Amino acid sequence: MLVLLLTLGGCGSGGSGSSGSSEGGRIVSSGNAISGSGDSGSEQGPGASIGSSVTLAWDKPDSNSDGSDLNDLAGYKVYYGTSSNNYTQSIDIGNTTSAVISNLSSGTWCFATTAYDSAGNESGYSNEACKTI
Repeated sequence: MLVLLLTLGGCGSGGSGSSGSSEGGRIVSSGNAISGSGDSGSEQGPGASIGSSVTLAWDKPDSNSDGSDLNDLAGYKVYYGTSSNNYTQSIDIGNTTSAVISNLSSGTWCFATTAYDSAGNESGYSNEACKTI
């Protein structure tokens, strides 16, 4: 099983997560993202909506939960939802250590990641990180 820890500096964190040897992560920044109809650089039309985005980043784990070297890491999945430990959405981001989650409505959003290997084995959830938009 692969282990990845995701923590938030200054934005609150909680929930239970996997234990093991790995580095933490962080929410790097948050801001507004514009989506909807209209040309790039122009005012948005009546059907446009404004959503917020959050950028998550973490360090690559270097070992499996059993302490063995991690040499077949294939990628990560980010899970998120509007309440703690209740992830209603997920995205497979491949083998990169950051993700931008866009079009988030106002409220509190909680995030956790998993890592998976080339055989498709997925780790347990990382520590949870929550952000109020």
